[in-house]
Amino acid sequence: MGKASTRIYPINTGWLEADLGTYIFWKGPAGKKIWNPVYCFYVDTGDHKIMVDTGLCDEERATRYHHKCEKRGCLEAHHHLRDKLGVDPGDIDIVILTHLHWDHVQNMKEFRNARYICPEIEIKWAYNPLPLYYRSYESPILGIEPAYNGCNFELVHGNTTIVPGISMFATPGHSPGHMSVTVSTEAGDIVIAGDAIFQARNMEPNEEEKWRYWVPARFVNSIEGWRSVEEIDKRADYILACHDEAVGDHPVYPFEGMKPRVRRQVIPGYSFYFADLPETA
Repeated sequence: MGKASTRIYPINTGWLEADLGTYIFWKGPAGKKIWNPVYCFYVDTGDHKIMVDTGLCDEERATRYHHKCEKRGCLEAHHHLRDKLGVDPGDIDIVILTHLHWDHVQNMKEFRNARYICPEIEIKWAYNPLPLYYRSYESPILGIEPAYNGCNFELVHGNTTIVPGISMFATPGHSPGHMSVTVSTEAGDIVIAGDAIFQARNMEPNEEEKWRYWVPARFVNSIEGWRSVEEIDKRADYILACHDEAVGDHPVYPFEGMKPRVRRQVIPGYSFYFADLPETA
């Protein structure tokens, strides 16, 4: 039906405790913990019912293997769809995964009729991760099974249109194959950023360090991560970050009066950044 009918519904599947200096902000106040929501998103284009990521598992599993978790009344994604939005999980026809970390993929098999779409680079890494990331991907070596085990994926690489008005682009750094999702709406292009950023504040400068962005600290590759933030900045009229509490300020996007964000903030006197580096072989 087009941009005018497209709506994005954020679904908070629970809260995780994370450190401000080792996760949320590079050179942030290490040792200070905050609670982060874990959002996934239901996108209704009128022609397609799409999930972007599928969020958290139950509280006990999350706390045991990953981070301290509290549900606080939040439902897992498939229950939220049915109970709060009146959408049967069986009616979802596409599940898009920004990456395959454990808090973005749970219960995906509940969307039994969906095409599963995943970055090609990401799935190769997920099934054979560096040992440091066994927990991120719930490697079977830990005695657990990842939520996506046995699923058949359609693999994408680079700029890819999924359906009209919904596309993906590469934003590696947080994980090797991470991709973000652009949703074209009547209010402009909304980028669902996955974990390329954790909070909208990651797009703001760190004035003390003279950084154009105060990027997250959780990267497998900080150079790629910086470039990915730049790419989001160039593309997005609005950004939805999966761990930003402010995303829940609105039950649906676009909302009335929503205006495009200011892009490409520049700090006076600051001219060098990683995108100026030559490509490596």
